[in-house]
Amino acid sequence: MESLEQYDEYLKARLSQKRYIHSKNVSEASVMLAKKFGGTDVETARFAGLVHDICKEEPEDVQCTLMMQSSMDVCMEERKVFKVWHGIAGAELLRTKFGVTDEDVLHAVRFHTVGRAGMSNLEKIVYLADMISAERDYPDVDVMREKAAESLNAGMAYALKYSLIKLVRREALIPHHTVEAYNEVLTELQQQEG
Repeated sequence: MESLEQYDEYLKARLSQKRYIHSKNVSEASVMLAKKFGGTDVETARFAGLVHDICKEEPEDVQCTLMMQSSMDVCMEERKVFKVWHGIAGAELLRTKFGVTDEDVLHAVRFHTVGRAGMSNLEKIVYLADMISAERDYPDVDVMREKAAESLNAGMAYALKYSLIKLVRREALIPHHTVEAYNEVLTELQQQEG
């Protein structure tokens, strides 16, 4: 595996300044969440947050090729929505070009846009860090940050609900991964409260 500095240089060369800053901010937010909730190696969180958008600005054909090579479950809905390809492609690029073998990191990159049932703490951390990174300023971002500070599951429940509502309003396809993640997190929260 390359050093963090080498990945940083790769991203700086391949991403726009705005996307590069976002990647650095997600890395920092991942570290903050990993320290707050424990159970996740801080340096692994730093790395996964940094590289989560490694393919975000690659050409559509490059993303498509990498996505179609992925051995991770890629559903029909995802194949039809370019916006989510970069996560799948990014995990595949990390595996094939950079030799990353840490399945937790690969899953965190792969599922950072759609979520999935059975997410590890690292996967939840990167998903939430992407939603709450310092430069984010969408409506409700302050509530999202509060929920993420409560617990990983409280943050995930709010983030997934937010995403699902947005997708329904846009009449967009919804990957089964997102629905399954929402149902699982909601069930876990209800059991904690019950």
